Amino acid sequence: MDKKLHRLETFRVQDMHGATYKVHAYEHLTHVDNLLDMQTQWEPTGEVEYKLSTGEHLDLDEDGTMYGSGSSMPLHRVSPSAHVM
Repeated sequence: MDKKLHRLETFRVQDMHGATYKVHAYEHLTHVDNLLDMQTQWEPTGEVEYKLSTGEHLDLDEDGTMYGSGSSMPLHRVSPSAHVM
């Protein structure tokens, strides 16, 4: 089964010290053969993954708090209206 990632959105998160990071949200897609019209189709698997712009994978809690792999420091989404440098 072929898979690929589709970027859903990009946003900023902030740690408890005020440092901000750029995050990309990716949806996993799987390749589906449609024998009727011979076109390639990609359908969502329902899995979404979050990565820092540096490529580091982020874990997501039920409440929406993100953590870097192996880190206990929470990262919270920055409001789009907040000015981030």
